[in-house]
Amino acid sequence: MSSRPIAPRAANGTSRRRVITILGATAGGLALGGGALLWSSRRELKPVEWSGLALGSPARIVLYDEDPAHARGLLARVANDIHFFEDQFSLHRSGSAISRLNRTGRLDRPDPAFLQLLDESARVSALSGGAFDPTVQPIWDVTAASFRATGTPPSLQALEQLRTLVDWQAVDASAEAIRFGRSGMAMTLNGIAQGFITDRVADRLRAGGLQHVLVELGETRALGEHPEGRPWRIGIPDPGGEALVETLPLSDEAIATSGGYGTQFDDEGTWHHIFDPATTRSAHRHRSVSVIAGTATEADALATAFAVMPERAATAVADSLPNVRVRVVDNSGVARSLGA
Repeated sequence: MSSRPIAPRAANGTSRRRVITILGATAGGLALGGGALLWSSRRELKPVEWSGLALGSPARIVLYDEDPAHARGLLARVANDIHFFEDQFSLHRSGSAISRLNRTGRLDRPDPAFLQLLDESARVSALSGGAFDPTVQPIWDVTAASFRATGTPPSLQALEQLRTLVDWQAVDASAEAIRFGRSGMAMTLNGIAQGFITDRVADRLRAGGLQHVLVELGETRALGEHPEGRPWRIGIPDPGGEALVETLPLSDEAIATSGGYGTQFDDEGTWHHIFDPATTRSAHRHRSVSVIAGTATEADALATAFAVMPERAATAVADSLPNVRVRVVDNSGVARSLGA
């Protein structure tokens, strides 16, 4: 499960979620926003691009439409959507809904979007046997504090004391309130919220009539194909360098990648932000895990869970889900598939 990106060291100055590289987003090498024209189903399409931040990560939306003014109007509404969801889920904002919940242990009358995201979190937690657990935030807090104060990890005793606080089953959520069952608990939704926001944005753009869109808000979702009549091409970076391990086609799907190299507490990467709820320590099963699924919400949460789970268990879950594909970069640097 991801945590707020405030660790002493962040590889390449990026957070964990900035791990998907967009390839082929422009036609013929022409810059977006310029005069490049493409034809799709006899329509003259013009490129439009938006860039900004979403939950602290660089964000980008690339789209093609025959009416750029209409597209820009939709993008303005999308920017407002992103701002709203940051007010719900951002650990960077002291006044956000999740920050208030973590301070007081209770959030009265939560927004329906918050409850929807908790429902999806509960589903993935059950699928993963608890490997996906939003209540790992206390592990992040203690680890970050120890490295800031001493440059060393927390003691084993300090980590063991956190076990009772990491328990998704001790969260009660209803339209009336979200409550923690134990004092000292805290939650992060960074392992799923970026996917959720990506889906909400993509859904708004689709409802607005757009058919050729690539949304990258920490996670990536494609609407339709690239207007050249081919899939969008998505690059999976080498966790240890700047090169790409491989490129994958994406059409009407989403992809999310999870890897501990994005936010590290020490130079060796022994301590990073993807914590195993069962051990209270950083997971090291793979260098990175990429999940392709129908929605970015599912891809995001599963990538987080599979980064923690034993490979056999992760493979069994992936094989049980329709239209889910998993690619890992293993600890020797080799990219391969999990499951069928």
